[in-house]
Amino acid sequence: MSTDTGRANLSPPKYEFPRLPLGGFALDLLLARRRSFLKDSRTVMAANPYPRQVRGLENVPSEGPFVLIANHYGRRGLQTYHHAMFITTVIAKHRPHAPNIRWVITSEWYGYHLGVVPIPVWLIRWIFRRVANLYGLVVMPRQASLAVGRAAVLRRLARLAQREPVGLMPEAGGSGTLREPLEGSGLFLRALSERGLPLVPAGVWEEDDTLVVRFGEPFALSADRKGSRQEQDRRAREQVMVAVGRLLPPAYWGYYEEAIRRSLREG
Repeated sequence: MSTDTGRANLSPPKYEFPRLPLGGFALDLLLARRRSFLKDSRTVMAANPYPRQVRGLENVPSEGPFVLIANHYGRRGLQTYHHAMFITTVIAKHRPHAPNIRWVITSEWYGYHLGVVPIPVWLIRWIFRRVANLYGLVVMPRQASLAVGRAAVLRRLARLAQREPVGLMPEAGGSGTLREPLEGSGLFLRALSERGLPLVPAGVWEEDDTLVVRFGEPFALSADRKGSRQEQDRRAREQVMVAVGRLLPPAYWGYYEEAIRRSLREG
């Protein structure tokens, strides 16, 4: 399935956040007024008429809750929220009777710049919290030391996931090639899987100037309890990222290249 095809470019497409159509965004952000993430996603995609392609959409459940797990893909001119918005619009078309998906975002980014000026982490945290309130997103603490805060968020997510689709990028950072997700995310996803929620992997990358999203078949995580909790978490995270990585071209396999190759050999 292809969608939103546009002109070909010699340089990578530069996705933008349209200022005029979303003119009330800044005011709503400051006043903490709610907005529709789906509606704004449609506006942003319409303002960026670049080639985009969807594969494997038949693997997304047409009804009921599920957990979407995507890789964290981005570059200069294409932020992670752009492909999250693309996925949001695609799922809405596929499930018009239940179009929304609740996204999980990280609490902060490090080393982010506005031009050459570094943006302080405290400001990024404040903006992310405001954006989360604006769209009803869930903020996951990035620092492993914030165990209590993470546990509270995970409990909230577990409740939400029983009622509506939830989307997350467990790596919580990176620019394309796969890397290890946050510690604890494996056991959390295993707990959701054991409650009967299908885990739907999604691979995101670019082919020339085309943004590609490929959905894989829903899967369940192994209930293997061997070893320490840390080892169980590591195995679960690997299983998740291998499921995502099998949807990506080899150039994006990164940290999980060996595990993905082993999985492909084993069928």
